[in-house]
Amino acid sequence: MRKSLTASIVMVCTLAVGCAFEPVNHESEGAIETSPDAIIGGTRATAYAEAVLVNMGGGYCSGSLIAPRVVLTAGHCVAGESSWTVKAPFAQNQQASAIEGKTLDWTYDSSGNVNPNQHDVGLLYLDRAITLAAYPTIHRSKVSNGTTVVNIGRIQNGTLSTSALFVSAPIAVRDAASSGFPYDYISSEIIESGDSGGPVELSGTSHTIVAVNSGAGGGTQVLARVDLVAGWIDTYVNAHGGYASAVTPAPAPAPAPTPTPAPPACASPEREANDSYEQPNTFSTTTCGALTASDQDWFTWTIGAGTVNYDVQLKATGDARMKMWKWINGRYVQIANDSNTGITKRSTAAGKYVVGVWSDSAAAQGYTLEVTR
Repeated sequence: MRKSLTASIVMVCTLAVGCAFEPVNHESEGAIETSPDAIIGGTRATAYAEAVLVNMGGGYCSGSLIAPRVVLTAGHCVAGESSWTVKAPFAQNQQASAIEGKTLDWTYDSSGNVNPNQHDVGLLYLDRAITLAAYPTIHRSKVSNGTTVVNIGRIQNGTLSTSALFVSAPIAVRDAASSGFPYDYISSEIIESGDSGGPVELSGTSHTIVAVNSGAGGGTQVLARVDLVAGWIDTYVNAHGGYASAVTPAPAPAPAPTPTPAPPACASPEREANDSYEQPNTFSTTTCGALTASDQDWFTWTIGAGTVNYDVQLKATGDARMKMWKWINGRYVQIANDSNTGITKRSTAAGKYVVGVWSDSAAAQGYTLEVTR
């Protein structure tokens, strides 16, 4: 088991070519599985200001700001590289260059395989501080099998992004030692090329990092644990400015406020916060809302047993679009769109749906969302 799994797990920081998943038909609703247990496509990680894009000479990675001048990423995003740029798209696009990178024991390996005998964790030290309202914490102990986490990375539908990061649906992890990876957690495969180094955080709102994205293949992914190297991380954070309280940079000028369009009149207007699929507004027929810059809104509705025809339509004053997922057999599965703003299908089983609304151009606009059955 150890030999075959090790051979199938490859690092996921390559050039700008993502690993696409082939759609799989599911039931009569035209559902597609874009990735195991994952909601991808429009699920921007706007709630994770710590998530950063990491560009280096040999490829692309993801990472997280754990201190004003320190980025946590994968060891294979550091070893063998000499220059990096870091951008925080959900923290006013603040950007810095890394002046040095450090790994505990990870060494460069041209094979592209994850080495199960090394910790795939690395740090980057920045030439200037990137300031956040709050920074994530490093988990200090092993999580139990079945703990749910989210993966954060820069792939959307198999395409590497240069301007945003995305967050997966919660997925359960377990200890990977019995599979030959004593320094990792293991789960079904979600991460793709470019997601390496992105934070793996406890699901919820604690912003607690338990691992970093390491490698994937054959339907399985391994995630490098941070609790095993927490003391090493502390040492180097303290040597490079310390955690957040030690650095007080000059405040950035306040941006001009973006006017919020008035939502169209309707009986059930949106209620903030509804910026993730984990906290959607409930509606039954019609709802309405307004997108601000880089905003996304989430809604949920349900359908009863039996065969039911339904039609979901989005009407917006700008370029807003929508996607929808159904909870099927313990996970969200995407329902294929008929257009960017409409889905007309036949349901053959009861279920809960979530709908995400966003603008690719991050344009402020109003909209209505309606479902008829």
